[in-house]
Order: sequence, then structure tokens, then C-alpha cells
Amino acid sequence: MAKRFWGVFPFLVVFWLVSTQATFAAFEKIDGQNNKFGIHLAVASEEDLEDAAALVNSAGGDWGYATVVIEENDRDGRKWQDVFDKMRRLHLIPIVRLATSHANGSWRRPLAEDAVSWADFLDSLNWVIKNRYVVLFNEPNDGREWGGSVDPENYGKVALAFAATLKEKSQDFFILPAGFNATAPHQLPQYEREELFLRKMASAAPGGINGFFTNFDGWASHSYQTETYLEEINLLKRLGLKKNLPVFVTEAGWPHAEGINYAYRFPPSLAVGQRLRSLFSQLLGDSRVIAVTPFILNYQGEPFDHFSFRKLGSPKEFYPQYQILQEQTKTKGEPRQEQKIAMLSKLPEKLIKDSTYEIPIEIKNEGQAIWGEQEGYALKLTDSQDFEYFFSQIPEIAPFQQNTIKLFLKTKDKIGKFDLSLSFFKNEKVLTSPLPWPLEVVPLVKVKLTVKLFPKKETAGNDFKFLIYDEKERVIFEKTGLEIKNGHGEIEDVRNLAIGQKYRLVILKPFYLPRQEIFTIGEKENNVAFKPLLPFDFDEDGKFSGRDLLSLLKNPGFLKLFWPR
Repeated sequence: MAKRFWGVFPFLVVFWLVSTQATFAAFEKIDGQNNKFGIHLAVASEEDLEDAAALVNSAGGDWGYATVVIEENDRDGRKWQDVFDKMRRLHLIPIVRLATSHANGSWRRPLAEDAVSWADFLDSLNWVIKNRYVVLFNEPNDGREWGGSVDPENYGKVALAFAATLKEKSQDFFILPAGFNATAPHQLPQYEREELFLRKMASAAPGGINGFFTNFDGWASHSYQTETYLEEINLLKRLGLKKNLPVFVTEAGWPHAEGINYAYRFPPSLAVGQRLRSLFSQLLGDSRVIAVTPFILNYQGEPFDHFSFRKLGSPKEFYPQYQILQEQTKTKGEPRQEQKIAMLSKLPEKLIKDSTYEIPIEIKNEGQAIWGEQEGYALKLTDSQDFEYFFSQIPEIAPFQQNTIKLFLKTKDKIGKFDLSLSFFKNEKVLTSPLPWPLEVVPLVKVKLTVKLFPKKETAGNDFKFLIYDEKERVIFEKTGLEIKNGHGEIEDVRNLAIGQKYRLVILKPFYLPRQEIFTIGEKENNVAFKPLLPFDFDEDGKFSGRDLLSLLKNPGFLKLFWPR
């Protein structure tokens, strides 16, 4: 924002806009519910972000906007990813304005070749929503914002280079030219009227005004007067622009009397808020305007202390205009976010009929949204009429995090091949392409056991117990009263297993130490031979210890277990 407002404020009208309209069909990249409320931030601190969210997402609102500025010397990827992640949790949509560095009373003029490093940096971030809103610098018709002097042709050249480079990185970049100083006079080299600046810029661009806007998706406006953005839209049409550009009012507002010194020439904040409230009804219907981010949430010194929503010197108190706008009814926004799910687990290919399964599925969030059941996210099986199933709740999973959910599945009596698939939903709407799951259901599995009791020559009995454990050490199959004859036993109805997976198979007999084998289950017969069972578990706790010797001394009859028969 330029220091242009002294003397023109008696005529200023604050511009703020909130939408109740559901769609923006005229604009290809913006659709769905949209909350137009926003706020401009001086710094993207955690405290200011929370205060911004409390303002723009109040009174039924969600997913409001926040304009933030990134300077070239502040391109710290970790810092700004943390900011974006915080905005994601707070449901704030970032509008990022690029800035160079300030020295000697003006901002350094960027070069066209700077576009590459900016594009690399911005593309390295995981943005909050699919649209990556980027404003290319600030008020270039004010020389202090462009190296000390205005240069329409140069700004056009630089802006075209940045727009093309960003689009080459990703078509998700939603690029806006700089907002202009709409009150600047024709006073070269310091100032240039906005209309003259645009005419010169367009005439120098390849393809004129339409060529210039090829890679631009919207218009940024500093509407410190109510009609500013309308006049700019009409001006672009007069210049021959055919594109229908949505409008982002990235600066708006007027000063209040409260500040470092009380300024009686300005209205008090209460009056500012009341005028904003009365203005809303006039501006609700303009679907061309997508977002409005008034200037400025928190500014604790000159020259913008009279614009600050937060009271000077107070960490949590705000001027009345904050509460007045906070109470305004808003829309629950539903911006598009990239949804990408990665399945890190391999699903079983063959299961057994009449069986129940608890299948862990490791999933990773490679998109932009924060998942969770409360947000309406769910996994479902398609073409699953021959099965009974349900998934466990999806826990909160932020982008690039992973977690495990469980699929509880029951096969029925029907055997054969099934073409299942897993689909990812939000509020009953499919988000991603289904993940195919070709599954075959096979008959019950047979397991043959070879068991020996040391030191007996022949092994027999009907008090054996057979257990199968999965990788989570859960018992998934159990057979008690198993009969062993001549050292051999057979189970014909083994179920609840996945064919081709490894399990821990355990054989038990009273007073003998357990034996186990790690075994891969096959589809038909499975022959499992256990090492001889040793009769050293006289206290039946599954292990050998001094307590077993005490049990033997108390019950010498246990010695007959050693006698071969």
C-alpha cells in the first residue's frame, strides 16, 4: 500500500464483500461454495493467523482468505510450509503477494530472470488448496514500488516472464497482476495514472492486452473507493480485453481515528464498522468478486496504525470494526483441494470362504486436505455384494503423514474370482480413482500335522490344541480337542487365513512345552511338521522354570510322561 491516502479520505468508502452465492460458473477455476471474507496480514505469525481465522470464518463461515506477503529474502521453505500447514488447519486460503527487498525508500525492481527461483520456491510448497493464488508484486504505477520510477513496459515484461514460468511449473498457479494505486496522478517519473500505465503496458506486450493476460487468471484490485474495481473492469474492456477475469480485492478499507495519536479527521472504528455493515447489502450480489482482504489486521506503528484492526499495544484486543465484521453472516466455503491417497499395504489376493478377516491397510496422505472421519472422509468397497465389511474410522491424517486403518471383512459361502475396488470418499463423493482389488475366494484349507512327544515312540491323544497367530499376534484360528494318531493329525476346515501369507502355527499338549513353526499357508494341503514336544511344563505356564521342578516334586506321577509307550 502506498502512502497516498492523506487528503483523499473524506471521499473514501471501504469496500468489503461477502457472498451467499453458491457457484462461480463463469470462472473455470473457481466453483463451489465460496466465503468471500478475508483479511490482509502484515506478518503471517501464528497469533495473527488465528485471529484472522476467528474473523473470517465466524458466523457460519468457513475457508475465508488471507493475503500474505513473501519477500525475496524470506524464502524459507520450512517456515512458509509451516505457515501453510497452519492455514490449512485454520481453513484459511492464502493469497500470496510477491515482494523484492526494500532499500533507499523504494522496493527493488525485480528482473525477468528472477522468475525461475521464485517458481522453484513456490512450487516446492504444498499449498493449502488446489488454486495457488499469486499476486505479482505491488502498485507498479507508484515508483516507490518499482525501483524508484514507474516503467509500464518493464513491469509488463517482468510480469509476463513470471506468469509464464509459474504456469510451466504448474497449471494450479492462479496468477494475478499487481493491484494498482488507483488514485495515482500523472506525475512522472514518480507516478502514473492507472489507465495510462495499463495502455502503455498492453501496447508493449506481444498480442496486446489479450496477449498479456494469456497466463493470468484474475484481477487484483486495491479498491479504496467503492467503484474502483468496477472502473478497472470497464477499463480493461475498453482496452479490448476479452477474458472474463474474477476480481480479488486484496486491499480495501479506510482509516479510523484511533492510532498512535487520535486523528479527529477520521471516523472512529465503531463508525467504520457500522459503515461496513451497511455496505454489505449493496455488494452481496456481484459474483465477479471472489475475495476481499481489507487492509490490515495488525499494524502496531506508523504509517498504518490507523488501519489496524488490532488495538495498539494490546495482544488480544481489537477495535469495534473487528467484532462488527466478525458477527456478519458468512458462507461455508468449500474450496477444491487436491486429494491423493497412497496405499502402502499389499492387499491379499486369495481368501478362504466363510471366514472373517481384520486386514490392516497403511494409507498415506499425499494431497492437500487434512483427513478425518469428522471431515466426512471414508473408504468403501465397490462391487462388494458378496461380502460383509466395514472400515475402521479414518484418523486425522495431515498431508504427507500416514496411518493404519482396518478393513473388517467376512467372506460368504460363494467361491470364485471377484473384481473389487477401494474408493476414497468425502461426504459420499468419490475423490480419487478406485484402487482395483482382484480377489479370489477359495474353499476351506486343509492342514496336516506331524507331531512327536519326546521320549515316546508313538504319539497319540485327543487333548492336543492347535493355534494360528497372525503377524499382530492375534489368534485367528483355534482347534481344541485335536486328535493325533501315530504322530499325525488333520484339520479340514481351517479358515480366516490369507493364502500365501506367513503365520505362526502352534501345537499344545498339557504338561508339554509348546512348539511352533512359521509357515506360509497354501491353497490346498499344508503339511506342517513340529519338532518333538518336551514334557517340561509341569505347571502349565507355557515355559520351563524352577516352578516346573517344584510341581514335579509335589506330583512325582508326572514322571510317567517320560516313559516311552
